[in-house]
Amino acid sequence: MREKPTKSREISERLRQEILDGKFDDARKLPSEHQLMRRFSAARETVRAALKELLDKKLVERRHGYGTFLADIAKTKAAQKFAMIVPDAYYSFYERICRGITDAAKERGWTILSAALGSGSMRERAVRAVEFSEVCKREKVSGVFFQPFQFLKDGEKFNRSILAVFKKARIPVVLLDSDFVAPPNRSEYDLVGVDNTNVGYALARCVIAAGAKRIIYFSNPLPAPTSLKRGTGVGVAVTEAGLKWTKDRVFFANPDDTRAAKRLFDGPKRPDAIIAVNDYIASILLKTLKAIGKRVPEDVLLAGVNGDSLSEESIPPITTCAQPCERIGEAAVHLMLQRIADPDLPPREVYLAATLVERESTRRKK
Repeated sequence: MREKPTKSREISERLRQEILDGKFDDARKLPSEHQLMRRFSAARETVRAALKELLDKKLVERRHGYGTFLADIAKTKAAQKFAMIVPDAYYSFYERICRGITDAAKERGWTILSAALGSGSMRERAVRAVEFSEVCKREKVSGVFFQPFQFLKDGEKFNRSILAVFKKARIPVVLLDSDFVAPPNRSEYDLVGVDNTNVGYALARCVIAAGAKRIIYFSNPLPAPTSLKRGTGVGVAVTEAGLKWTKDRVFFANPDDTRAAKRLFDGPKRPDAIIAVNDYIASILLKTLKAIGKRVPEDVLLAGVNGDSLSEESIPPITTCAQPCERIGEAAVHLMLQRIADPDLPPREVYLAATLVERESTRRKK
């Protein structure tokens, strides 16, 4: 539960919004302390605390003997905005990242222009995103937060088309969660997410500690760079434990494909643990396993990634590596502000720590 804002914070926020809405201009000073005291029915100390917050954010400046005036940067900020292009914004994981970006940007006096891509096919969303990139250029946004398109055969083509628009317009971009090129390659853009190799490693160590010997890494047919890194992490942990790890231990299929699920359990290499690329895939795979008569965790352990509510609500609840989504959004805004301040910085990667959350899906019943 968030704390109730103080009176000074309420006054500061009201004045900040009025500044961004263009109520004040460089030719007019802000109301005097006495006028603000009467307007907000507040004590002088409260008004001064509110003005100090605006000073700290560099939205106003004090001129000794004259009063408080709109700072030059305020006029610039009032006209500037960031944009977000997040194809999977309807998915709770990305929705929380978007919330983190919006809150962090608003706290610093910036507004957000969001792409309304809908929840249609990935191709439809990609087409709308290309169109929206032109809108961003016309609106002269100051920077773009972009989740690269995944699970699309020609996704890289769309990603490059969108990024080309911003590069030509000299609009900085911060990538969310994933790069758009396969590892070990790296693009020229700043990136914020988690260490996905370590995520896969931590989940594999978890199921190995629970007694798993034959581990499968399960990903959708068109894996994103994050998926490939998680699979690498699983392989490292399995190898370190002295267990066999071969290419066929990485399984690419749709999670609702019962035939593919049955193939997993054909022969002596049938898995006793499955690590899914994310919680959404894991939750669907859980239903598919039940449909083919496999029990979790009795017959096979199951884990996912992200920390979505659906992993907790599944029966049984699914072990996961929870990502700090709101903090990822806040870190993205911090990266963007640094990039705007110094466009010549080299491409940077910021990886936040994910948290292993062990649940019933990886606990063998005794």
